[in-house]
Order: sequence, then structure tokens, then C-alpha cells
Amino acid sequence: MKEDYIVFGRPFIGIDEINAVQSTLESGWIGTGPRVKQFEEAFASYIGTKYAVALNSCTAGLFLSLQTLDLHPGDEVITTPLTFAATANAIVHNMATPIFVDVDRKTMNIDSEKIESAITPRTRSILPVHFAGRPCEMDTINHIASKYGLTVINHR
Repeated sequence: MKEDYIVFGRPFIGIDEINAVQSTLESGWIGTGPRVKQFEEAFASYIGTKYAVALNSCTAGLFLSLQTLDLHPGDEVITTPLTFAATANAIVHNMATPIFVDVDRKTMNIDSEKIESAITPRTRSILPVHFAGRPCEMDTINHIASKYGLTVINHR
């Protein structure tokens, strides 16, 4: 690696992490098993909920979250166009239509002042995406969702 290269997000991997990976690989339980169950229980306890499900990606999380809404063809989910393709794909793969609301030029997040005008009788959810570490205006988004009886899918 070049000496002057700046690494974005270099992880710290010590001997404990290496041993944990080796032990997991040797156990034969790679995608499920006792370590996943242990992680789910510890995570649920940490965030103060009864259940947690470990998934392989945010894409899977978005898809599963939208599955809970029992969406049908013609249902709409409001989101931002400034996101990875998985956001719209998860909506489409749940048989709904993504409705893109433009971003605020300062934050690059969904413009919460434009969300309400995009709501129709077919709107079921708002799926904001926090861009580049900048949080969306969740108080405003949650207020709008509550006003119209919509579910907010807030992935963090």
C-alpha cells in the first residue's frame, strides 16, 4: 500500500477478533448457529427490545422491513433519489412503487418539507436515507407519518 494513501474506515482487527473468526470457521456454523443467536440476544438487550434478527446486509434489512407492511401492487413508498439502488429495489421487490422526493441541497437528505406534497391515498410508508453521516429531520418526518398514518422505515 502507498505510504501517502488515506484509508477510509480501516477496521481494528486484533488477536481476539482473529481467534473468534477462526473458531467460528472451525465450528462449521458460518451463517447461523449459536454465535448468531448469541449476537442477536446481546444486540436486542443492548437496544432494549425483545427480539433482534441478524441479516447479511442492509439490503436484506430494507426488504424484510418492507415485508412487514404487506405491500401490494400500486402501494407507494416515499424515499430519496440520492441513495444506493437497493433502496428502490427493496420497494419494487415488495411490489410497491418508489416515490422519489428531492433532497435538500444543504444536507443532501430527503427534503422533509416536500414529503407531504408527495403523499397520496396509496402511500404506505416513508423510507428516509441518512446521507453521509447527516441525519434526516426525523422529528418532522415522524410527525408527517403520524399525521397520515404512515410507517417510517428508519434504517441506521
